[in-house]
Amino acid sequence: MSAPAAAAGAGSRRRRAALAALAAALALSASCGYRLVGFGGKLPGGFTRVEVPIFENRTTRSDIGRQLTQDFIDKLVSSGKTAVVRGPEAEADIRGVVTAYRKDPITFDADRKPLANRLTVVMDVSLVARDGGRTLFEERGVAARWDYALQSDLEQNDRQEDEAVGYVSKLMSEKLVNLMLEGF
Repeated sequence: MSAPAAAAGAGSRRRRAALAALAAALALSASCGYRLVGFGGKLPGGFTRVEVPIFENRTTRSDIGRQLTQDFIDKLVSSGKTAVVRGPEAEADIRGVVTAYRKDPITFDADRKPLANRLTVVMDVSLVARDGGRTLFEERGVAARWDYALQSDLEQNDRQEDEAVGYVSKLMSEKLVNLMLEGF
């Protein structure tokens, strides 16, 4: 047998062995109760039409409630499992309260001047059925954080903070939708 033919035969055996190992791993994982998440999750109560009023804002950041509400709605609708509607067609309400908005310095230079901040937003969220007002889901103290560098220019710092708000809002929205649809 020539050297190229032997190498081709060895490569083919390795591929078959790798495929067999992959098939065995998939079979074992299926039998152990593992499943893919993000498929089949529903809101508690099985609701498919909800209303999402603008999240109440109990912080000093004036625009945070609106931004979190819009990003949450976008994420919820993109899941394909729930429609956001208004008025009597809604089966339930998703209510949110922004309870904290904090900027904390996290790194300092040798002169103890802050170099970076951590933005933390904390929320409470609940799903309330329209028929009877039952609370079907409630989570308190859900936090999302984003770190960002500080600049010497105040306007740049404001832009950096605004960008951090956008990132935190997206992270919070993803976290809330996952909690509601998948229970984790």
